[in-house]
Amino acid sequence: MSSQINFGSSPGHGTGTSGRVRRRSVAGRVGAVAVALALAAGVGPVAAQEHGGRPEFGDVSVFASAPAPGHPFGIAVDGDRVYVSTSAGDFFAPNLNSDDERVFTYDDDGNLVRTTVIDTADNSDMGLFGLALDGNKGRDHKLYVADMNGRILRLDLGAHPAAPQVFSQVPPPLGDGGWMAAMWNDLVFDHAGNLYVPDDKPRIWRVSPDGTPEIWFTDPRLAGFFSFAGGPLGARIDPSGQWLYFSITVSAEFPLEAVIYRVRLVDQPTAADLELVHRFPFDPNQAPPQATGLAFARSGNLYVSLLGPNQIAVLDPAGNEIGRISDPRFHSPWGLAFAGKSLLVTNGDLEPGDHPDAWKIFKVYVGEAGLPLIRPETPVN
Repeated sequence: MSSQINFGSSPGHGTGTSGRVRRRSVAGRVGAVAVALALAAGVGPVAAQEHGGRPEFGDVSVFASAPAPGHPFGIAVDGDRVYVSTSAGDFFAPNLNSDDERVFTYDDDGNLVRTTVIDTADNSDMGLFGLALDGNKGRDHKLYVADMNGRILRLDLGAHPAAPQVFSQVPPPLGDGGWMAAMWNDLVFDHAGNLYVPDDKPRIWRVSPDGTPEIWFTDPRLAGFFSFAGGPLGARIDPSGQWLYFSITVSAEFPLEAVIYRVRLVDQPTAADLELVHRFPFDPNQAPPQATGLAFARSGNLYVSLLGPNQIAVLDPAGNEIGRISDPRFHSPWGLAFAGKSLLVTNGDLEPGDHPDAWKIFKVYVGEAGLPLIRPETPVN
């Protein structure tokens, strides 16, 4: 039995597809994928029972469905709980939303156990994306939620939760311009309790443990193809703890390509600290690749959601693409989070109108464990 909680107030709404190009369906290619030291081939829409009950790389099943308003985006796993944010409002689909957004809580069997309503503006065209959990215990344990309209909310995870708090907001004058001036997308903690926040304008913010934001890094190479969108979107810290990896959805530097960069985790990075990791080329006969969510395995392999071909790419630690995961049920795969040796994948469904049958969270067996995310203790008050 699930409970619904209505919380929050928001002047607007903002979602993480920096400069998404409207997707058209493209048949996905299936590649051979190396996992750690093993090579698995033939990834695609297969079920475990086809292999005598043993899962194989690329097996896809439905973990859960998302009720209205649908369009699941961000995802985070916390023991036996899975949190999913929504972005029903979307400028690029285009979809307008007057039904607020949600943070859904599922148990580890995919049952919906709680719904938190996040108030957003009528006819909102941006929603929620990044989720990050702190390492506090008991009643002080919190979930941080990126509202792409320029704020970070902090949600109480207790049995009787208090109303969400606004933890941080884009400061003026950028905060006065809505998501087209600053759009806070993903959330990544470091060990000191700072949150790194990609913004496709293009810059990366650092928000201190007390909620104070600052522009931490910017560089012309981060610019999106569009004047107001297309830049930094998803982000994760690598296994060494020395680099922040992030996706460029639709690049200006490499027109219409998707790009993965990394920037050194130092106090004041410069242009010399930015390195190119991988380019997903643009094929004029297909939709642009549009990289979104990221997730690291312990091995150092990096999993990347691609909106254009509706696939998940796999990069090895050197940045070489070693395969793709495809399934005909993927429609705008977005957020990625490890659960055991599987990936949970949100189906963003970035199409005009509503398609409830597509509002799924998939479980994709990849045969390797995820890199544990950094979850620092944060100030209680």
